[in-house]
Amino acid sequence: MGRPKEDRYWNEVTEQADGTWKCKRCGDQFSKHISVTRIKAHVDRIPGKGISPCSASLHDNHPQPQTANPMEGDGEDHDHEMVDAISGGLTQHPVNVISEPTNYLLPEGFAVVAPSINDGFVSDEIKKLNELRPDLIHEEDGIKGELEWLKSEGKQSKKRVDDWLNKLQQLRNRVVDCLNLVMGAAHNFNENVAHYLRLQIPQLTEEASKLKKEKPVVLSNEFVGEYFEKNVKKMWELVGDEKVLMIGIHGMGGVGKTCLATYMETQIIRKGTFSHVIWVTVSRDYTISKLQEDIAEAIGVKLGGNERTRAAHLSSALSEKGKWVLILDDVWKFIDLQKVGIPLGRINGSKLITTSRLKHLLRQMDCPTLNIITMHPLSNKEGLELFLLRLGERHKTPATLPPKILEIAGIIARECGGLPLAISVMARTMKGVDSIRQWRHALNKLERGEMGGEMEEEVFQVLKASYDNLTHKSMQNSFLHCALYSGLEKDDKMIMKLVDSGAINGRRSLDEILDESHTIFNELQDHSLLLFFPHFWRVKMQDSMRKIACHILKESQRLIVRCGKKLRGIPHVQEWSADLELVSLDKNEIEEIPAGVSPKCPMLSTLILSNNCISSIPECFFTHMKSLAILDLSQNDSLTSLPDSLSDLTCLVSLMLHECKALAKVPPLERLQKLSTLVISYTAVEVVLGLEMLTNLRWLDLSFNGKLRLETGSVLRGLTNLQYLDLFDATLSNLEIEDVQGLTTLEYFVVGFYDCKSYNNFVTGICNGSVPKSYLLYLDSIEYNDEIIESYDHIGPSGDHQRIVHLLYGKESPHLLPNDLTNLYIHYNARWESLCDALSNNAPPSLKNIVIGTCTQMKSVFCSFGNCSFCSNLKNLQSLQLYGLESLTVICKEDVGATDTTAQSLKSNAVFSQLRHLEIRNCHEIETLVTAGLLPQLQNLQTLIVESCESLREIFAASSSGANSNDAASPITLPNLTSLYFSDLPMLETLCKGIIISQSFPKLQIRDCPKLESRFPFEVSSSVT
Repeated sequence: MGRPKEDRYWNEVTEQADGTWKCKRCGDQFSKHISVTRIKAHVDRIPGKGISPCSASLHDNHPQPQTANPMEGDGEDHDHEMVDAISGGLTQHPVNVISEPTNYLLPEGFAVVAPSINDGFVSDEIKKLNELRPDLIHEEDGIKGELEWLKSEGKQSKKRVDDWLNKLQQLRNRVVDCLNLVMGAAHNFNENVAHYLRLQIPQLTEEASKLKKEKPVVLSNEFVGEYFEKNVKKMWELVGDEKVLMIGIHGMGGVGKTCLATYMETQIIRKGTFSHVIWVTVSRDYTISKLQEDIAEAIGVKLGGNERTRAAHLSSALSEKGKWVLILDDVWKFIDLQKVGIPLGRINGSKLITTSRLKHLLRQMDCPTLNIITMHPLSNKEGLELFLLRLGERHKTPATLPPKILEIAGIIARECGGLPLAISVMARTMKGVDSIRQWRHALNKLERGEMGGEMEEEVFQVLKASYDNLTHKSMQNSFLHCALYSGLEKDDKMIMKLVDSGAINGRRSLDEILDESHTIFNELQDHSLLLFFPHFWRVKMQDSMRKIACHILKESQRLIVRCGKKLRGIPHVQEWSADLELVSLDKNEIEEIPAGVSPKCPMLSTLILSNNCISSIPECFFTHMKSLAILDLSQNDSLTSLPDSLSDLTCLVSLMLHECKALAKVPPLERLQKLSTLVISYTAVEVVLGLEMLTNLRWLDLSFNGKLRLETGSVLRGLTNLQYLDLFDATLSNLEIEDVQGLTTLEYFVVGFYDCKSYNNFVTGICNGSVPKSYLLYLDSIEYNDEIIESYDHIGPSGDHQRIVHLLYGKESPHLLPNDLTNLYIHYNARWESLCDALSNNAPPSLKNIVIGTCTQMKSVFCSFGNCSFCSNLKNLQSLQLYGLESLTVICKEDVGATDTTAQSLKSNAVFSQLRHLEIRNCHEIETLVTAGLLPQLQNLQTLIVESCESLREIFAASSSGANSNDAASPITLPNLTSLYFSDLPMLETLCKGIIISQSFPKLQIRDCPKLESRFPFEVSSSVT
C-alpha cells in the first residue's frame, strides 16, 4: 500500500514480511490493506472505526483519546476500510482484546456496561450486514447506470429518482456505520452495543426492503403519471413470467397505450433478455395477408404461396428466432393467431403484446383478464405537469409561466381530461405564446368544444374513431346521451333516462330493457368510451370524449352542454336561442335563476339542471318551452317549490325530481298526459295532485317521501300501463281490490301499508292475478328496520327476481301471503305464538326463506310436520333464521317428546326436506335445538349457526337404538353438512350423544362454549346420500 511519508501515524506501525502491519506499541496486527485513518483510530483510541484501541500506555507527544458516536462518520468513504477490516483484518489475523472499557456514545437510554467476549454475535452481525451492503450497492449501481444512459440520450431524470437515490445512499452509509460498530465490538465487546445493534440491523433490513419496493422503474421525466409507473412494473412482471404468453394493453384513444408499448420495446431491447423485439402497427382495415407480410418484413423473411402456406412459413421463421416479443399495436378486429402463423403456444418464454381500445377483443383473443393492463387518464396535477413539460424546450425542462397564465394553463390541461394526446397537442399549439388574451381565447374555444386545426386532426378524429366503431345505433345514441351528465350511476334511473331520450326502445318488458341497457353500458366501457369506478358503482365519461359527443350532437341540433364547470349561474339569456334543442348544466354550482328570466326556446326538448344548488325557479321560466320533453331537476337540495308553469309542459315525457330534499310543493300534474317517467323521491312533498290522470305512466317512483300520504288507493286505478312502482316509505292507505286489479303490466313494485285491510286487498288484487317478477311488500312502519332497508337495496329491477313480504308488529290479522312469495320476514311481533296460527291460509309453495325476529311470545315456529294447511305447502323452504324469540322452546310444537325416529317417517311434503341453512340466535328458552323427530327431514342441511342461546344443552337429539333408554344412541345421518358454528352457549354440553355421519368432515367453529365436551362426533362415509 502506498503511503504519504509525511503522515506521522505510519511511524507507529511496522510492515511485516507477509505485508501485514503491526503496532509498535501494543503489538496488534492489521491487514495489509489498512488505511491511515484506521491506524490513527487505533493509536488515538477512537472507538467506532472498526479497529481495536491501542492497549499500550499513552505517549506524551500523542493526541489525547477521543470519543465518537458510533453512528456518525468522519466525512470519509468508509466502504473500502470496512472491506479491509472484514476480509483481511479480522478474519485472517489474531486480535488482542483489551480489558478496559471503551466509552461508546450510544443513543439516549443505552447505558454502558462491562465488556465481554461474544465472537458468535460479531460473526452473525457481520454476515447480516455483509449481505445487506452489496445489495444496496447493486441497487445504487443499477440506478446510476440507467441515469448515465438517460444522460447519453439527452434526457432528464425525475426528481423522485434523485430523492430515492439520496435515501439509498444515506441507508448505505448507516449500514457502513453499523459495520464499524460491529468491528469495534469484536475487540471490546459491550452488551449495550450488542443490544443497540440487535435493534438497528433488523430496522436497516426492513428499510432496505421498503426502499427496494419504492425503487423508481421509470426514470425519465418525459413519462408522467403514477399509473404509468405502476403499469410498467406490471408489464415487467408479466414479461418476466415464463407462463405468460399474451399481454394486453387497453384504454381509450390517446391515453398512452402506444407510449407504454414503445417504452417497453426500448427497455426490452436494452436489457437483451429477448432475441428479437418485433413491432407491427395493425391498421383498422387489416387483413391476415397484410399482417403476415408486415411481420415477415420485420423479421427479414419472404413469404410465398397461399394464406395457409404463408402461415406455416411464418410460424417456422418465428420458431427459429428463439425467444421473441411481438408487439401488435392498435388492434381493432379479432386476430386468429393460428391463421396468421404466430406460434405462441409452442415457443417457451416468447410474448405477444397487443394494444387495443377494445377490451372484449383482447378477451376474444384469449388474453387472460389478469394480463390486461388498463390505461387511465392523468390526474389534474399530472396533466398540468405534462402540459408544462411539453411546453418546455425539447420536452426536457418544464416551462415557467407567469402566475396568471399558469392558472389558465392548469384549466386547459384539466379541460383535456387527463388525456396525454390532447394535452400534448394543446401544449404544442401554445408554444411561444406569451399573450394572456391568446391563452384565454384558446381556453374559451376549448371549453366551447370548438375543435380546429391540430386538435381537430390529431385528437378529434382519433377519439371519434371509437364512436364510429360502435356497431349499433342504440349504442351510439346511448353514448351521446351519457355525455349530458357529469357522472352516471349504473342504476335503473339512468337506464330510464336512456329510454326516455329514445336511445333505447322502451316498448318492451323491463327485463328486455334492462338486459339491453346493461349490455350497452358494458360495451361502452369495453370500447373505452366510459370509465367504470367499481367502488362507487359509477361510470364517467372522460371530458375529451364528452367534447367529441357534443361535437357530434352539434351536427344535428343546437345545444349547450356545460357539465362540472362550477358555473354559478345559467348561461346568458342571449345564448338561449330560438333554435336551441338541448341544454345540460349538470353538476355546477348554480344557486338561482334570476327573476323574470324566460328563455324563448320553443324547440327545446331536453333541459338538465341536476346536481346544482338552485333554490327557486321563476314562475315564467318554463313559459316558452312548450316542446320540453325531458326535465331533470334532481339533486337540487335547496329547491323548495316548482312554478305553476310546469303544469303547462304538455309534451313532457320524463320529469326527474330525485333528492330535492327541501321540495315541498309540486304543481298539479293532470295535464301532463304524455308523461311516461315520473320520479319524485327523497323530498318533503306531502301530496301529488293529478297523479291518477297520468295514464301513460310506465315508471313511477315516489320513494323516500316520509310525509307523502296517498290517502286513497284510487290514485292507482287509472295507471294501467305501469311497469315500475316504487312507494317505499310513502304510505298507501284505504286501498280497495278494484284499485289495483287493472295493474296487469306491473313487473316491479315496492309498496308499504299501515292498515292490514289495504295490504290484504293489494295482495288479492295484484299478487294473485298477474305475476310480477319482483316486489317488496311491508306492513307497518319501516323506521329503524335494517332488514327492510337491506331487502330494498337488493331487490331493484336489475337485481335478482325476489318476491318479499315484511310483516311488522302484527297488530291485526289475518295476513294474506302472495301465492308466488319467495322471502317472508316477521319482525317485532308481541302477539303470535306460532307462525301457523297467525298465517292459517295456505303457504306459498314457492317460499324459500323465512326470517323471524324479536317475536317475544312465539313458543314454536311450526305446528307439526305438515299437518296444517300452512305447513303442508312448505315444500321448498331452504333457509330458516330465528333470532330474539324469547319464549321459543321448540321449532315444531307437535314434536315435543318425540324420541323414536321411526315414528316420524319422512313425508314427501315435509317442511324441512329442502332446508339448507338453519340459523338461531338469542333464543334463551330452547334446550334442544333439533329434536329426534326433526332429524330425518334435515338430509339437505348444509350450514348450522347457533349463537347466544343461554339454556341450550344439546344440538342434535338422536333416538336410542333399543327399547331401553340407556342403550347407545343411533347414528345421525346428515350427508350434506358442511359448516357448523357455535358461539356463546354457556350451557351447551354436547352436539349429540352418538355420532354424525356425513359425506365429508364439516368445518366446525366453536367459541365460548365452556361446558361442551371435547369429543369430535363425526364420521365420513361416501355411501350416505
